[in-house]
Amino acid sequence: MHNDPTPEEILSARPDELVLMLFHGAAKFGREAVAHLDDDRDDLAVESVQRVRAILVELDRTIDHEAGPMGRHLAAIYDYLMRRIAAPVVERTDILEVVSDIESLSEAWKTLVERRNEELQAA
Repeated sequence: MHNDPTPEEILSARPDELVLMLFHGAAKFGREAVAHLDDDRDDLAVESVQRVRAILVELDRTIDHEAGPMGRHLAAIYDYLMRRIAAPVVERTDILEVVSDIESLSEAWKTLVERRNEELQAA
């Protein structure tokens, strides 16, 4: 489980670190949505799903479309994830799938951030 970043951490973070924070937030809100569904708190579940959607929109908005195939692939993944949770009534299994996919993206991105940090320290 990750702690919420402080305002200072957000302001001092590099763009690649901000993306990682967004992934963590999306996964957190997705897990919250599932917990709210389990507690029959559909209103809170809807709010949490909306937060996941908002984060996915922001992630999609920040893609560098000049970056080539990687940008196009990420855009397609974000689009797929948003469609999975776009229905008026989102099923628990759909949210869990989206959270799992976001966590996979987060782990891959974390590896990239760690490598970038190593490169910066070596320079």
